[in-house]
Amino acid sequence: MAYSSSAARRAAYLFLTLCCGALLTFAGFRIYDVYGPSKISVGGIPYGLPAGSTVARGDTPDLTADVAKVPVQVQTELRRATELARSGSYQAAYDIYDGVIVLYPDLLPALLGQINTLFEMGALTENQQDRLSLLIGKLQARLPGSGVATYVESRKIYQSGNASAALELARVASERAPALYQTRLWYGKLLMDNGRFLQAANEFKTVVSLSGGDVPAAYENLAELYHRSGQLDSCAAVVEYALSQYPVNVKLLLLQGYMDEYQGHFDAAEKIYQRILAFMPDYAPAREAVSTLGEKSPPGPGNGVVLSPQDRAQTALDILEPMVDKYPENLPLKEALGRAYLKGRQFDLARKQFQDIQKVDPEYPDIQQRIQESNITRPAPINKNDGLTANLNRAVDSLRETMAPSAVHDFSTMLGHYVVRYGATPKEFFKKYSIGNFRPVAKNVWQESFFVAPYMHTYTVVFDSLNHFREVHVVVYDSSSSSNHFGIAPEIYTRLLKQNSRISGIGNSTGETDCGDGLIIDAAVWETQDNFEMLARVVGKPAEVRMVRFDKSALPPGLKLCDYTKYLNEF
Repeated sequence: MAYSSSAARRAAYLFLTLCCGALLTFAGFRIYDVYGPSKISVGGIPYGLPAGSTVARGDTPDLTADVAKVPVQVQTELRRATELARSGSYQAAYDIYDGVIVLYPDLLPALLGQINTLFEMGALTENQQDRLSLLIGKLQARLPGSGVATYVESRKIYQSGNASAALELARVASERAPALYQTRLWYGKLLMDNGRFLQAANEFKTVVSLSGGDVPAAYENLAELYHRSGQLDSCAAVVEYALSQYPVNVKLLLLQGYMDEYQGHFDAAEKIYQRILAFMPDYAPAREAVSTLGEKSPPGPGNGVVLSPQDRAQTALDILEPMVDKYPENLPLKEALGRAYLKGRQFDLARKQFQDIQKVDPEYPDIQQRIQESNITRPAPINKNDGLTANLNRAVDSLRETMAPSAVHDFSTMLGHYVVRYGATPKEFFKKYSIGNFRPVAKNVWQESFFVAPYMHTYTVVFDSLNHFREVHVVVYDSSSSSNHFGIAPEIYTRLLKQNSRISGIGNSTGETDCGDGLIIDAAVWETQDNFEMLARVVGKPAEVRMVRFDKSALPPGLKLCDYTKYLNEF
């Protein structure tokens, strides 16, 4: 009996000790969580860090709070400068930052923005170099020993040619200001250049998460990393997603062209390169890509060599040339031979065949287009410093003249994702998208409808009273739906939700919300600084999904979820 009592006491003491230990551990965790290093929790952005990951703040300055202190007009100018810099228009961005700094000489976002812009501009004038040195000194004096100061010092040293010291300073900067995406992006670039791909990939993914997917350079570098390391499937996946966000990004388009070449799709690759040159004629990588079409080998060990267009065309030439010699009056044979010459990049011979056809029959179908193709698709010279040659200038001019507005819908434009800036005029909009697809349904309102089995799509584009593009309304109807789908989301909703998530990123699901009068909606919302999107279904209407996309400046403030139903049902 005494033994039993003693054992019970020991068990009780052990239990109390474990409980106290657990309480102390929990208390320590809470104290650390409240008073320990500040952290940032990131969302599940595609190709970023896993949802729920945290990044320590360190001494990262709160640039958003600094921007909020200046007038709205200045905030707008800063956003414009940021977008210009991201798109490669560095001089225009520099000028805007310069004007803001005149008014607010100590505004950190403007100082850092102009410093980054000057670093990206490459060859600087003497005045610009002096300006850069002045700004760096000013920033480092204001934040001595900080992650930001170390970051700009890393870039300064790299500019002087000391890459190894720049890498070490970039590492220190990322440790001191781990939540500043500029430091992580710079560190990732230097790691990639040193062949440390695994570490670099993590840096680029961190940038994607910290910026909410708003920095195209993060996707560019992540795709380039996969390309260099021979992970072509991963590269293609990143490029496909990133181009749905930034459809005219030349670096991503160039990689897309490479992917097509590696698969032997030379025509598709060449069209991409020519598209780049159409809106950026002096972009040297695209000119080089055209001139070396079919000569590239996939990077990475073990990748085979793809046959060039010349090799592929030679078999057809061996068959067609003797046949045309024997039957010179057969125009379809001459056209086939001309096309084979085009495939083999023998443009002068192709043009001769097409011109011979035109002499015999000026009305021969598409013959003028064939002649243009034989002029357009010349290898772009890459060893001259005086811009494009006359042939390429003529080619680009011809390409621009023949580029008609799009009359078809591909993945990127489905669900009303028109690649036109908010504020654009109807002239700008219909220069991009064929007006023949649309019909006016009200003043400043245009609508198009098309059927992609089993869904009927109706998209309504709305311009404001000043004829500026502001909103898109989408209705998709499932012609095959026959059930009420009570209890689960119908297939059309889940499918379109996945589709829009591939275009706009992961949205925020609202779940089913009772809006009164028997109206229950299930929705997902995507929101950025300038754009608002909502995809929704009405419970009990399984065949229909509605969506709205708005310029956020056109929406009244303070709207709640159910308030959007009037916009969803407007058209």
